[in-house]
Amino acid sequence: MFTIDFYNLSENRLNTLDFNVFQTIFDLMIEYRRKLFDDEYFKSDKPYIQRVFEIIQAYIPYFWVFYRVETGETLGFCYFYDIIPAKNKIHSVSATICFKKSARGLPALIGAKKLILHAFSTLDIAKIKAECFSDNFYMPNFLTKLGFEHEATLKNETIVNNEAKNLEIWSIFNPKTLQENLKTPL
Repeated sequence: MFTIDFYNLSENRLNTLDFNVFQTIFDLMIEYRRKLFDDEYFKSDKPYIQRVFEIIQAYIPYFWVFYRVETGETLGFCYFYDIIPAKNKIHSVSATICFKKSARGLPALIGAKKLILHAFSTLDIAKIKAECFSDNFYMPNFLTKLGFEHEATLKNETIVNNEAKNLEIWSIFNPKTLQENLKTPL
């Protein structure tokens, strides 16, 4: 067993990012592009390497890299998008998360749980949403173990390889926010 942690990519850190870290993120985004993005998202006249860099840049400061503490090996990434503000806080975000196959299972659960705790305690986010295709059998199990609950299935929501796909919506709420909402009269 190994220890997994994460760090935030800032603009400065991105500009000095070790090539091997970028290569791992690039490889994961390309390998799983059909699961991470709809077909239109990655269509562009630009090379994939430039598109991946732009995706990372677009989601700073809400882009994290998971790594193995003992070796520094990059294991995956996560970023938040569709950020919904509420007063001086963040009400909800959607999350994209991806791990190398070698980090799936308990290491990925530990890393994702640490990031969720960070999002709730440090960033004070009220709700995190995740989406996955209905035919993705790994993610619902992973999300359930993290404490997410299934909210909805959107029928024929996107097109992948010229085929309509259902999209599942999962969410988890910040326990602190839930407690505060219970105290607030309607």
